[in-house]
Amino acid sequence: DAKKEDSISTLFAKVFQKPKSFYKEMIENGFRNVCLEKKVPMEKATQLKNKFIDGLFYEEDFTRVYPYGSLASHILGYVNKEMIGTEGLEKVYNKQLTGKDGNYVFERDVLGRVISVDEKASAPAVPGNNINLTINKTYQKILQEELAKGLEKYGGESAVGIVMNPNDGEILALANMPDYDPANYEIFSADARRNRAITDTYEPGSTFKSIVLSILFDQKLARENELINTEGGKYFIKNVRVFDDHPHENLTVREVLEVSSNIGMTKLSARFQDETLYKYLRDFGFSNPTSVEMPGEAEGILRKPSTYNQLSKAFLSFGYGIAVTPLQIIAAYSALVNGGTLYKPYLVKSITDYKGNVVQENHPTKIRTVISKSTSDIIKDIMVGVVEKGTGIAAQLDNVLVGGKTGTSQKLENGSYTSRKHNSSFVGFFPADNPQIICMILVNAPEVGKYGGLVAAPIFREVS
Repeated sequence: DAKKEDSISTLFAKVFQKPKSFYKEMIENGFRNVCLEKKVPMEKATQLKNKFIDGLFYEEDFTRVYPYGSLASHILGYVNKEMIGTEGLEKVYNKQLTGKDGNYVFERDVLGRVISVDEKASAPAVPGNNINLTINKTYQKILQEELAKGLEKYGGESAVGIVMNPNDGEILALANMPDYDPANYEIFSADARRNRAITDTYEPGSTFKSIVLSILFDQKLARENELINTEGGKYFIKNVRVFDDHPHENLTVREVLEVSSNIGMTKLSARFQDETLYKYLRDFGFSNPTSVEMPGEAEGILRKPSTYNQLSKAFLSFGYGIAVTPLQIIAAYSALVNGGTLYKPYLVKSITDYKGNVVQENHPTKIRTVISKSTSDIIKDIMVGVVEKGTGIAAQLDNVLVGGKTGTSQKLENGSYTSRKHNSSFVGFFPADNPQIICMILVNAPEVGKYGGLVAAPIFREVS
């Protein structure tokens, strides 16, 4: 019908600003049903829906739009082809984000042609709720860019970065490299879509020393200026060699952390009662999921005190024989520097409906007090020394005093440790006297640099 063709072509040309002939040719050359436009924005679709021309019909095909591309992809997750949230917050809050369908009541003539719509009997669709995040968009962008640059510079299989407010558990940025575009999730591997910050565990190495040392101070089992014999960098315990990369004959307890002495930590760890060490590490959150609002969180591994011996405690004191997630480490470090309180990390600030009414509001959740404020002050001060004159020098910032700790741990390959592959990490905080920002960087198997002080600490500096 030439008249209908003309009406439809005129309408589409007007709405989409294209020549009328463009649509006429499509209709004339088409076979059966012809699709004139796909993925039409809502405002244009509304203009078309209100026009009733016999033969013209539409199909609803909703699309989730991610306007910032891969930004925060591992936090957001994605929806699958059936519009069901499949990863990340999309999965956790699928019901909240899904709206309610509306309906139109049409009146047709005897030939089945639509002649009017009954507005009173029709109901508009109701949009889903809005999830408002704690994420700072600028921090998130910088973190992703610097992790990508770091991987390029140092090599490595993957990298993780987390930025938090240590005083309340708010996650300000969380990123994994490689990342992916949620709008085109199917073209990325499952490996790229994995949120390593919460799903992957690793042995933390020397970043664990700050935590163990804080327990020693809290139990009054060590004094910061007490001298420890560090054996010139080589020490045997049960015929197993423990060595330091930077050998010293003697170190104060403060210096044990500053230069990251394995031998110093080995000797100090012998002072613990097994149950006490275990209880503190549980209190710091290890072997418990943090319960952050994301799917697939690992709980990690912390062996029971009945399995401890002099050797296993020694290895534990410098971060081996335990499995942790990056999020568990930064949450524990937040307690180290905020005065001793473990907070639940969280991503969702509030949930509002489409009219802006608050449906749910989240507040900081204190889990427990782990160490005293005086212990927190001592360990914080020593970690400033790590950055000022120890292994974390590469993390120094020009305009603000930074504290932190480096970590380098050998990776397990086929059941044994290899000196060829490492996890290199750094946890840093600033301003040192009253920390407002804490940042954790982990690079998996860097090819250049190896050590946390040479790989993760410089990435921290660039992010900060």
